[in-house]
Amino acid sequence: MCCCAKPTINGEPGYRWQPTDTPGIHPVNPPALKDNESLLYDEPGRCGGLDCHSHHFRVTKWNASPWLLVRHGAGEERIRLPHMASAALAVLDSTSRYWVLHAIYSTHNEAERSAREREASVWRKAAVERRIRTRKQRGRNSVKVWIEPANSHPV
Repeated sequence: MCCCAKPTINGEPGYRWQPTDTPGIHPVNPPALKDNESLLYDEPGRCGGLDCHSHHFRVTKWNASPWLLVRHGAGEERIRLPHMASAALAVLDSTSRYWVLHAIYSTHNEAERSAREREASVWRKAAVERRIRTRKQRGRNSVKVWIEPANSHPV
C-alpha cells in the first residue's frame, strides 16, 4: 500500500510505503531491451489513485513493430502492440501515457487469463467425456493429441 503524500514517480523523492515512513525514493527498475531494439517511451512506476510503483513500462520498436515491455514484481513481459499505437501514444503526456499503458497491460492479462480458462474448460469436459485421443507420429518423436467431436446421437 502506497502512502505517498502526493502522486510520485519512481526515482523521485516522496515515496512512502507506510504512513510513518520517512519519505524516500522508490528505485527505477526498467525492463531490459533486446539488441537492435529502440526505445520510444520509458514510463517508470508511479502512484496517483492507484499504487503502481511495481510496474515499469517501456514502449519500443523492434523488427518494425512497437512492443510494450513491462517489469513488475513477477518478472518481465513483452506484448506486441498494433502499428498505430506509437502515434496514439505520442499525443499523450507522461502520466496519461503511463495509465493508458497500464490499461493495455491489464486488458491483455485479463484476456489471456480468460482464454486459458476457456481452453482448460474444453479439455476438462473432453476428458470427462473420454473424447481426448492420442497417436504416436510414425518416424517422429512426437505425439498428436486432439479432441474428438461430441456425438450428437447418444449410443
